[in-house]
Amino acid sequence: MNGTLPMFKALITAFLLIGWTSTGLAQTSAEVGSYWRATKSMKQGEWRAALITAESASPVARDVIEWHRLRSGKGDFDAALEFLSRNPDWPGLKLLRRKTEAKIPRGQRDDEVIAFFAEQPPQTGLGARALIAAYRGKGLMDMAEAQAITAWQTMILNASDETALLSQYSDVLKAHHTTRLDMLLWRNARKNSERMYPRVSKGWQALAKARLALRKKAKGVDGIVAKVPKSLQDEPGLSFERMQWRARKGKNQDAIDLFIEAEVDGLGRPEYWAGWRRSIARAKMRSGDIDLAYRLASRHGLTNGSHFADLEWLSGYLALTYRKDGKTALEHFLRFRGAVETPISLGRAGYWEGRAHELLGDFESAALAYAFGAEYQTSFYGLLAAERAGIPLDPALTGETQYPRWRTTSLPSSSVFEAARYFIAAGERNLAEQFLRHMAESLPEEEIGSLGDFVMAENEPHLAVMIGKQAARRGIVVPRAYFPLAPLGLAQFPVPRELALAIARRESEFDPVVQSGAGARGLMQLMPATAKAVARDLQIPYSRDRLITDPAYNARLGTAYLDELMEIFDGNVVMVAAGYNAGPGRPIRWMKARGDPRRGAIDMVDWIEHIPFDETRNYVMRVAESLPVYRARESGVTGPVTLSQELIARPGHRRLAQKGEFKRPRARPAPLTD
Repeated sequence: MNGTLPMFKALITAFLLIGWTSTGLAQTSAEVGSYWRATKSMKQGEWRAALITAESASPVARDVIEWHRLRSGKGDFDAALEFLSRNPDWPGLKLLRRKTEAKIPRGQRDDEVIAFFAEQPPQTGLGARALIAAYRGKGLMDMAEAQAITAWQTMILNASDETALLSQYSDVLKAHHTTRLDMLLWRNARKNSERMYPRVSKGWQALAKARLALRKKAKGVDGIVAKVPKSLQDEPGLSFERMQWRARKGKNQDAIDLFIEAEVDGLGRPEYWAGWRRSIARAKMRSGDIDLAYRLASRHGLTNGSHFADLEWLSGYLALTYRKDGKTALEHFLRFRGAVETPISLGRAGYWEGRAHELLGDFESAALAYAFGAEYQTSFYGLLAAERAGIPLDPALTGETQYPRWRTTSLPSSSVFEAARYFIAAGERNLAEQFLRHMAESLPEEEIGSLGDFVMAENEPHLAVMIGKQAARRGIVVPRAYFPLAPLGLAQFPVPRELALAIARRESEFDPVVQSGAGARGLMQLMPATAKAVARDLQIPYSRDRLITDPAYNARLGTAYLDELMEIFDGNVVMVAAGYNAGPGRPIRWMKARGDPRRGAIDMVDWIEHIPFDETRNYVMRVAESLPVYRARESGVTGPVTLSQELIARPGHRRLAQKGEFKRPRARPAPLTD
């Protein structure tokens, strides 16, 4: 989403940004200076000089340079083995190993090669060939043959790797040519697929050409498909490509016909169908064709994974909300719960299980389900579950839990942590994030809290959020890091401060220099044109550069835009969030189409679930769930959860900034993806 600024600019920026500067460098200035000079040499391709200079800072600084060198493919096999032995817990080792596969020597080192791949199976054709050679060198012919078959069936190989494998295992691999071609077609490896044509039957050649023609929307595609033998016309890969071709053309009903024809047994790889299945099912839900929506959502053929979870939840929602079938809905929601593990999803599971139990008249089970959901009060549905159960906001969300000082924990002994400290000191925020998130994948809760406190002391709320989010994926919530009270640099706010924090947290995760692919910039992700218009309204100078060099300037413009949206939508947080994300015109159109949930025309939760954009639907929930937590963080006080009332509230708002035309804060893709 963003790239790091040039090192010198990053260092200057780190010292100039008021409210965002470090309270103290992680290492001594001499060490950081040596590290900075080493990175400068590294970027000029002077690896030897970079390693020598980094060594003068510390062994860890040298290992950072070595990590870069090996991941760029510049090192050799011995250097990689030595690095992996010293730093088995560093992030980014998958890429390092991938690059190392091209450096593996042949002969005399079979045990080392086999041991190397015990940690990570081959990722490249060269790696697979090296492992096969090592097995053969040890006389493990069956294992060598099995590895050759695995590579042939599962890996995208270049022409030389294919030739090498066929030269050794032509007879063995012959029986797997069709499987390989099918795999390559599913993965859209066009050139690799075309190289397989001489090795398969003419029928499969015709099938492959048809699948690729549909994929690239070639001219005369009907004639190409007609050449596929009748025996292969129902092949799952062809059915998928025909469905996808129709869906991309906007021919949803024709696409649905193929979903129905395929059913479960004819899907081949149901995970490839799942995205379109969910999108079209939701479209049918919004248009009122509930039975078809449920049929599409529920007959997915999956057994696990994120698509399985999404479709099980959607099936349950349709069964409960529209078909009033509590028993079937509950079955779907229970399967959904078994497939998820994050607080956001577990809170969702508890809430909707409770709703299903209520429909069935089992209020005792409903209370238990809501209590389960209420364990995850940093999530939208977890808060709604707590409200239904009458459970107050968790006092821990004030963020007053005390964690050990980082120097008293295991952090100082971690080379990953020391490397992250170099990155913070040198303004390399992206690298710091990578290393700190990696640490949060395995640290115990107390030390994650200590880690979060450390980065907040360094005035790095972005890093705190990323640590908090990574921990939350494990079910660990550290409120100070997860919902940091970031210094936005404003003495006064034209909107509630918790709303400004929630929006900034969602937009940029408090990264003041982030830039999106669409051109949105800085803390509150403002498009330059929008920022310019808001600056004109405020009668202050406009500076494009300041959007990423001055977080307070960005926050002033962003909160002024929020101020305008608050007036437009009478202070309703759902519409304000939807308007900030998708443009203010969209929630207005959606209310005209589905009714105004603020006036009771439709249940607000159902209205949110019917937002056509995946991104906006998720955005609204993430902003809404942040508001009670941020109020608790600011006040140090918790009480009853009243989120459902806040969602529909119209407290009114009189704009404090000067009036002007409202504009979208950034461009959004026009086509509906859901």
